[in-house]
Amino acid sequence: MKKTNKLWNNLGLKIMAVIFSILLWLVAVNINDPVERKVFRDVRVETRNTNLLTDENKLYKVLDDTDTVTVTVRASRSVLENINVSDITATADFSELSFTNTVPIRLSVNKYIDKQIEDISGSVDSMKLEVEDKKEKQFVIEIVQIGEPADGFIVGKVTTTDGNAMKISGPESVVEKVKNAVVEADVSDLTDSINITEKIRLLDAQGKEVTDSSITRSVNTSKVSITILETKTVPVSLSATGEPAVGYVATGEVSCAPETVTIAGKSSVVKDISEIVIPADELDLTGATADVTRLIDVRNYLPEGTSLTNTNGEEFNGKVAVTVKIEPLVDITREVAASRIQIQNVPEGYTVTLDEGSRVSLRLRGLQANLDQVNVDNLAGSIDIAAWMQKSDQTELAEGSAEAEVTFTLPPGVTQTAPAKARLNIQKAAEAEGEGGE
Repeated sequence: MKKTNKLWNNLGLKIMAVIFSILLWLVAVNINDPVERKVFRDVRVETRNTNLLTDENKLYKVLDDTDTVTVTVRASRSVLENINVSDITATADFSELSFTNTVPIRLSVNKYIDKQIEDISGSVDSMKLEVEDKKEKQFVIEIVQIGEPADGFIVGKVTTTDGNAMKISGPESVVEKVKNAVVEADVSDLTDSINITEKIRLLDAQGKEVTDSSITRSVNTSKVSITILETKTVPVSLSATGEPAVGYVATGEVSCAPETVTIAGKSSVVKDISEIVIPADELDLTGATADVTRLIDVRNYLPEGTSLTNTNGEEFNGKVAVTVKIEPLVDITREVAASRIQIQNVPEGYTVTLDEGSRVSLRLRGLQANLDQVNVDNLAGSIDIAAWMQKSDQTELAEGSAEAEVTFTLPPGVTQTAPAKARLNIQKAAEAEGEGGE
């Protein structure tokens, strides 16, 4: 009998087994490390060989935000997990500039070879450009006077002190819009010679400002000298620090002699000064039991660029005498008649009264001048029964006698040093009426 090669026995089954093994391996790989997509946003496109344009005296502007791109990478999960946006490179090589002014954007992942990345794509495939010839233009800087000086003054001379010419460059279409270069000199209400630095404005034929960022300027500002010392009388502003001794208080009365001083300076400095501020540490009231008086030299606190002149028509040495009034706090006790106290918010079915002819003792503290304003015949007190019940956790009034705090309305600067209490007489309304009818 002829022998058969065992290799060929059940060949079909063997082939199927091999195919099944391969498929099983592929399934296992895809389960453990599947191919996925990952999106990277705001990837900046790097430009290369831009000198190919600039060397030809041309300028470009990126259109439609095509200098950033959203990149989608397709790769196995294990690869994607190690890719960050910083690993993505997007480049636009200007050597590939097309006649439509577009440059292809090339994408790559820095740390991986192409075989490990199945696919990489961007939201845009090319950078769109606007390409123009570069143009330069020179202007004489014109000075435009704004406003008029104060009555009795005129503008003598207005000049630029750091040159009167400037050069601009940029895309031809933008540069051609510029017809004038001007600097504004505002002399409104001036009474002094001033030097200012102002922004140079580029204007079109209609006088509107051209602000296109593609324009490069040789200078941005110009120094202007305006030839034209104002005096001004301002108050001395005072404040104090520290606390007087226990039982004493500053009354709030502060005297200053003189109350105002006259300063002089350039109008640009003087016009914004409304007062001379003396710092609080010049008037320390700590522990004071009597009026505090200080002689203060205001020249130490003048704003920069100003000086003192004669005050109130008299020669002034710069020193002001300041006095802060200190007085003791006074404690008094006043007796307030029950007739001056109003009972409020009494629950229905009850009557609450005070003993006829009784008085409430009211202990007060304040400056004597404020206490003198306290008149017991004008003081008004009240007892809120509902609030008193809530404060004392009562849900229902109990008949009999009770004590409650009286609230008084006091003049400003007067405080109450102890609770003022009154004795209440509480009765049910029916009982009160019955007693009244006997």
